[in-house]
Amino acid sequence: MNTKYTVGIVFLAGTIWGADSGRPLDVRPGMWESTTTTQASGTPSIPPEILAKMTPEQKAAFEARMKAGMPQGPQTRVTKHCVTQEELSKGLTFGDEHRSCQRTVVSSSSSKQEIRMECSSAGITAKGTIRIEALDAEHLKVSSEFTSGDGPHGMKISVTGTGKWVSDACTTDGKK
Repeated sequence: MNTKYTVGIVFLAGTIWGADSGRPLDVRPGMWESTTTTQASGTPSIPPEILAKMTPEQKAAFEARMKAGMPQGPQTRVTKHCVTQEELSKGLTFGDEHRSCQRTVVSSSSSKQEIRMECSSAGITAKGTIRIEALDAEHLKVSSEFTSGDGPHGMKISVTGTGKWVSDACTTDGKK
């Protein structure tokens, strides 16, 4: 898994995804700030066809480079995003839309959503579940777990976070 794809999954997991159908979360539109903490363990998976072409030395060097490029320890990120009424109706993305991912709504209500995600790029697949809880109209809690690969070439990504409504007005910082 290349670092860009890994980072995309991490950010995907760290952002708050909503559902394509079902009842939307009962939260206020406007500027939202999210704080997420991401913890990754293991090594990015490498497609078998790539591994088959490498010598043991090349495999070891590649894995060492990938590990060196991965963040060590928990990583916290704070972002702002303008949430519109239209986005609430279609499902929250908080500005992070990945076309290579399929999402399936497991459950959706005005206070909770659970979404299963499967992302695939360059022969690498990642799967996970995102759980979002609206504590009230101005506060969200999110958690997610993703896995990619298995065994010695497996990676786990866990994300926890919160979202808070900031204001009715959206600024250019929030990208809308």
